[in-house]
Amino acid sequence: MSATSAVPQPATTAALQFPEWQREYQEALFETNPERLPQRVMIAEFVLLKRLGVIAYNQAANRERQKIEDALSKLRLLKNLSCKQEAA
Repeated sequence: MSATSAVPQPATTAALQFPEWQREYQEALFETNPERLPQRVMIAEFVLLKRLGVIAYNQAANRERQKIEDALSKLRLLKNLSCKQEAA
């Protein structure tokens, strides 16, 4: 097994359940460069919040809304961990 195959990669757009925001979210999760991470997280948060606004009154989007809330929670955790590592 090569070293590059051991690193998880973001899914392709065709494999995404919610392509309106999952690509940016995965790019933030899989970012390995600490200097680029804050920008990736900011972009992902923007896209997620924008999508929440679009589906706000759509009762059929409850599952997607929950996935977005979960994603935002994980991004907050990622930001907190990143800040702690920078402070150390």
